[in-house]
Amino acid sequence: MTTIDVQAGRLSQEQLSENFSDAHPPLNSGNAIVEANRCYFCYDAPCIDACPTAIDIPNFIRKISTGNLKGSARDIFSQNIMGGMCAR
Repeated sequence: MTTIDVQAGRLSQEQLSENFSDAHPPLNSGNAIVEANRCYFCYDAPCIDACPTAIDIPNFIRKISTGNLKGSARDIFSQNIMGGMCAR
């Protein structure tokens, strides 16, 4: 049986930027609070039904709006270990 040698490569900074051009940089804490305050905190929260991991989105957004960033991250990661991929 013959195996083919595969060489690992690295993308140039330009290729990396182009491949991930749809990704937005993370918000700073001030902008995160402003964005969190836009949430309506709906009674039936359709965002929870739409979330594939059923994260309690209004709860973690409420924590962001009060500056509890670690608590909001804990809520996300308790439901989805790859929480950094949310909303991508």
